[in-house]
Amino acid sequence: MAGKAYGKTLPFGFRGAVSRQPDTLIQSYTNVGTANIPFGAPVVYDATNKGVRALKSTDSDATAIIGIAVRRMGQPYADSADGWYYKTGDTVDVLVRGSIAVELKAITGIAARGQVYADPTDGELTSVSTNNLAVPNTKFATGNFDSNKVAEITILARSI
Repeated sequence: MAGKAYGKTLPFGFRGAVSRQPDTLIQSYTNVGTANIPFGAPVVYDATNKGVRALKSTDSDATAIIGIAVRRMGQPYADSADGWYYKTGDTVDVLVRGSIAVELKAITGIAARGQVYADPTDGELTSVSTNNLAVPNTKFATGNFDSNKVAEITILARSI
C-alpha cells in the first residue's frame, strides 16, 4: 500500500518486495529452468527436476504456479535487459502465501480483490484474463497501482 508524505503519493515499492509480513510464508527452491527468474515473477514447480522455473509459453495449467519470486537482499544479478533476477542454479526465495509488490504488464480493469493473471508468453503478471492463466489463490490487495505499474497482490493460500 502506498504511503503519503506532504500530500504526495509514494511508490508502492520494488518488484518482488514482500509487504504485510505477519502472514508471510517463503520457501526456497533451486531454479532448475534454463531461464532467469525476475524478482516479482510467477514461478512454476518442476516436479521432474525438483525445483522451480520461470513460466513458459508452453504452460497451459495455472495450477503449476506455486508463488512469486521474492526480491533478494544481498548481491543479486542485474542487467539492463532483464532487471534483477535469479540465474539458473540459484536458490530462489518464493512467496507461497502473503502479500508482495509486483510490476504489472497491463492494468486494464484492475480491482480490489480481483483475480491476478499471468501471461504465459512472457511470464508477466496482469489484470487481463484474455489468453492468460489465472494465478491460483491470488488477488489484487487494493486495486491500486503506482506510476511504475507496481501493485500489491496477496496469495491467500499455498498451492503446494
